[in-house]
Amino acid sequence: MTESNSPTFTEQPAQKIWANYLKQVDALCGSLDTRQRADIQMELKAHLLESYIHINEGDEATRLTTAIGKLGQAEEFIPLWVEERLLDGARLGASTRNLFHLLRVNALKSVKQFMVSMLLGFGYLLSFYFFIMAVMKLFYPQYVGFYLADSGWPIIGYIDAEGFTEILGYWLTPIGLAAAIGLQWFLNKLLRHRSRPVKR
Repeated sequence: MTESNSPTFTEQPAQKIWANYLKQVDALCGSLDTRQRADIQMELKAHLLESYIHINEGDEATRLTTAIGKLGQAEEFIPLWVEERLLDGARLGASTRNLFHLLRVNALKSVKQFMVSMLLGFGYLLSFYFFIMAVMKLFYPQYVGFYLADSGWPIIGYIDAEGFTEILGYWLTPIGLAAAIGLQWFLNKLLRHRSRPVKR
């Protein structure tokens, strides 16, 4: 690989990884003009090159994959770079096309953030519910449990057990606690991943 913003790989797997990554970046920059897309490509290549030349272990494909992993997948940060350039264009007197794309990007971003926030909130509530049911099973074993209704629907909660078949018994407590802890760990990891700053 040459130390320039247009690297040359000698191994085919690395060439394929490089081409696919830049193709993905170019697709995410569709709302930008040619010059802005070229600026992002140049900046991205410089970051990858800087990271790549400091990685000494592995073949070209392994080193490139590691460098990409350190920078982040394109969909994690390229939309932010695109939005920044659209905003810069708006400040300088952007075209109607760029202003339209800026409004569209922000609208889609708001909807996506709202949906993700709703899913995360539901996940945390579900985790708390599992925890509460696991603890309450110890104090109200005759009412709290994981049941199967006559209709075949599974139900977990605090109910009158008449007409229901309990499945887990006291196993609800360790399983419920494990589910609550596991879900909390996954949601926290996902939240940290989404909040991870991208080096520029």
